[in-house]
Amino acid sequence: MTLLFVHGDDDFGIDQSLTAFAARVEAAERTEITPEHSPDEGAIDRARLESATVGMFGAHLAVLHQPIFAAGRSTAATDKLLAFVAELPDGAALALAELRPSRDAGRPPALLQRIAEAVVARGGTVEERATPRRNQLQGWIRGHAEALGIPIEPRAAAVLAERVGGAVWESDIERGQQTWVADGELRKLATYAGARPITPADVEALVTDTRPASVFAITNAIDRREPAAAAAAVERAIDEGQPVLRILAALEGRIADLIVACDLGASGATPQDLTKRVRRGNARMAERIAQSARRYSMVELEGMLRGLFEADLSIKANEMAEEPALVAWLGEYLLATRPTRG
Repeated sequence: MTLLFVHGDDDFGIDQSLTAFAARVEAAERTEITPEHSPDEGAIDRARLESATVGMFGAHLAVLHQPIFAAGRSTAATDKLLAFVAELPDGAALALAELRPSRDAGRPPALLQRIAEAVVARGGTVEERATPRRNQLQGWIRGHAEALGIPIEPRAAAVLAERVGGAVWESDIERGQQTWVADGELRKLATYAGARPITPADVEALVTDTRPASVFAITNAIDRREPAAAAAAVERAIDEGQPVLRILAALEGRIADLIVACDLGASGATPQDLTKRVRRGNARMAERIAQSARRYSMVELEGMLRGLFEADLSIKANEMAEEPALVAWLGEYLLATRPTRG
């Protein structure tokens, strides 16, 4: 049965799976179908029609992208999609490709499992393509370089991985394009280096730092009381287009948690009280916030929170633009301060 369901957050990996599948089924033609809205029964109907089409010189492969989006929350569209898979005629060639956000990697929707079960029941193949997580990208680069026949020094692979975000561990960043970027940079470096191995100096000279931005990186730097790291994380977030009001909201939430932890610590609260009041019962995170709160005085934290409220108010009153208001808060309440004890 020429049927494939590939899913995950690795856009490059999904593309590789589709290319390999097209080669296996000896597809002479390939039609890409992407739903325009959700639900989109028309896209499902078109995929059914295209997959049943017989090519003149080989298989005609139909690729339905984002089938879960095409089904949406419609029972009728979902039933149509699952029936389409279950009733796929012999000789048809169909691939379902679901690219999911990295932040949702650990929370697959129920329909994903249902599609996978329907594909397996029909004799098809299910593949998951997950983008490398923290400290895994270096190994991926070395393996990919070997597959391409590109010699690269281990340290150069490590520097390249760092430049494209391989060392970033926060869970709210989008990693779907990282392997695309790594592949492109690797090919560029190979052209530059020629027959010799790629060196760390080559990477430093040719590869721009494209580490993805993370709101968590900002709040984590606040936790560690690292003003320079917080400022750098804010700059990356703004450059990547993260909404300033979202950054402010995240900062307000974290500073408020630190204030609660500071107050509870001063009153001799038990770890159970801390866990209940901070981070909704996550004991590990509550303890981490309690440790972070000890790096600040209550006066400092209250001033930081008041400053955030003032920045938010000035933005909404059109008294200041969003980015200058955030930068001004950083300068006044973080970069210009020295640690003090309450």
